[in-house]
Amino acid sequence: MVYPVLSSLLELKGKDPIIAKNLAAFLMENEVELERMLSDYETWAQQNLTYYAPLPDELRFKATGNPDDIIQRFLYAIRLNPNVKLRLYLHLLPNEEVGDGITIDPRELTTLNDVSAMIHTTYVKIEEGELVSPLRVLCTANDEPDYGFDLGLFDDNNTPYGAMYGFGNQPFGDPNLEYGSQAPFHMGFYHEPKIVFFFGPFLKKTMPEFRISLFKALSEFAFSSGNDYWGYRFMGWGMHYLGDLSMPYHAAPLPGVSAFRMIWTNIKAMLGFPKSKNNAVQLVSNRHSVLEQFQWQQLRDAYIKDDDNHPMIAALHKPIEYVEYTSDFPVTIIAKESVARAKMVDKSLKKWMPHQLVSVPEFETPGSPELNRIIDLTREEKGEEAVENMTLLIADIFRSYSMHIRSFYSSIAKPEAETVAQAVP
Repeated sequence: MVYPVLSSLLELKGKDPIIAKNLAAFLMENEVELERMLSDYETWAQQNLTYYAPLPDELRFKATGNPDDIIQRFLYAIRLNPNVKLRLYLHLLPNEEVGDGITIDPRELTTLNDVSAMIHTTYVKIEEGELVSPLRVLCTANDEPDYGFDLGLFDDNNTPYGAMYGFGNQPFGDPNLEYGSQAPFHMGFYHEPKIVFFFGPFLKKTMPEFRISLFKALSEFAFSSGNDYWGYRFMGWGMHYLGDLSMPYHAAPLPGVSAFRMIWTNIKAMLGFPKSKNNAVQLVSNRHSVLEQFQWQQLRDAYIKDDDNHPMIAALHKPIEYVEYTSDFPVTIIAKESVARAKMVDKSLKKWMPHQLVSVPEFETPGSPELNRIIDLTREEKGEEAVENMTLLIADIFRSYSMHIRSFYSSIAKPEAETVAQAVP
């Protein structure tokens, strides 16, 4: 998704190559300054993020001069899964040739056991000191947070680091999915009625704002210290969470379900009758997966056919009206837009997508062979009109997403802000 957005930026497209640097080297070069920067961020987060869980004092980053544990100290301080695999590599587009590059097995890049979502992607190694395109670094980094960044971080996730991080018990997420524990970091519920939050206070424990602001701060720190590679890589990580909030199923807990029904469903579950709640969660998980798989297959097909006129690609090139980025942008702009269209998106999925995949709570859509045939099944059951309507619906979401990414980029690349929003003719 992000390549058509960023490749349209004149200033970024013309950037000179930058030098790749491994994380340990970057951290050691800036250890003292990084201690101060992360301390300042912690103060800011506690003052500005409403539901922020303060970093335990024992995890605060300290400049010790020890290169052997510096990555672990850093990952603890920013509260990421300490098992993440932060290799030097590039994520190729579907129509790109490997050439002389050396490919990497997806298992070298993720902590997930199920790599089925990554096996269709080609990853190539880059070396320390190699010159790489800033655009390629950004596009690669944009996908990385789904490779395990936010897995197992809660007290009840049965991980040693989850017990240390201070986030409490996991508030929500589909326990049937290996990546379910990342949900509170990739979903932001900021615009529910007050009565919904009263009866479901766990919905407040959403943390995309934390990740976005943290990675923005780290990106700006890296650029200020002359480490452009990590400036772009941290920026790409932040972009991932912006993209998550652009997705309606990441910004509304139960799209299409009234506040009264949500409350009644939760009360029944608390009284020992969880079926309605379990069914609702399963349907949301199923529709979420259908929407993402449909767009993934459509985009991949457009790339392979080199179809720059595909509605989704065209939408990414042509964003909605630009809004300047501010610290509350993820909540007041992105999440607000997503919630406003959530009911319509949910209704469209029920109308245009295969019935079993979106309307049968007994069916587990994620991981099913039917999901891999989503476009063909849609044509067979609903006709070509359904495929076209869903494509245009997603294209509309993509126009908003394109603006969000441009605005975030401009906020970090301030010296070139005047040219950043300009599109390549």
